[in-house]
Amino acid sequence: MSNFWKTRFTIDSGVGMGSYTIGHFAWLALLFILIFVVGRIYRNGSQLTRNKTRWIVAFLILLDELAKDIITPLTGQWDWSFLPLHLCSISVFIVFFHAATGSKLLEEYLYAITLPTASMAMVFPDWTGKLPFFNFMCFHSFSIHLLLVLYPVLLLYGGFRPSFKRLSVIIPLVIVTAVIMHFVNNALGTNFFFVNGGGDGANPLSILEGYIGWWYLLAMPLIALICWLPMYLIPNRHRKNTH
Repeated sequence: MSNFWKTRFTIDSGVGMGSYTIGHFAWLALLFILIFVVGRIYRNGSQLTRNKTRWIVAFLILLDELAKDIITPLTGQWDWSFLPLHLCSISVFIVFFHAATGSKLLEEYLYAITLPTASMAMVFPDWTGKLPFFNFMCFHSFSIHLLLVLYPVLLLYGGFRPSFKRLSVIIPLVIVTAVIMHFVNNALGTNFFFVNGGGDGANPLSILEGYIGWWYLLAMPLIALICWLPMYLIPNRHRKNTH
């Protein structure tokens, strides 16, 4: 319990739970259970039930992020990297604004950007190498990414269909933001958007960085394309076959 409140920057080495361990698989199992149970409730529910479900998930995500923002400075462990400028941290607010507005463009962002990035974080967590299972920041990292996967999946249960037109609006905005984050990272010593390094752990970006150095940045569009092709072609082909 002495390590419960510590972050990856203050915790002793050698206590990480590790990836693809029982603890990691337990979080993945919880994700699939929630998708199945909450997804069925959402799909079969009335519009009022769907609205309430989205608001509940949105508030849980926001509270999860606020808990980190309150506890880390209270324990004297706040770091510039805790600013909400990661792709998934930005998604915290995108989810909340979508719950409030129902914007189709925000919906597209959650599907195209949040769903794959949060899913990859769940599969390739970069915090498990340093944090033990019974640790607040470990709980936070898993739970917030779990909820960020759940929210756009609920939209799919509700009948969301992806749009290439809306995606074409989102891509330039993300690229411009990534360029800005490069300069923010240089100033603060951070790694928002993973544009200043592939990150920790055995994720695709860090593996590529180990082989080809900074050229891993050129692989980012390819990874996005690999994700988006099935995400956009399959639903749109299904839509054409049903008309």
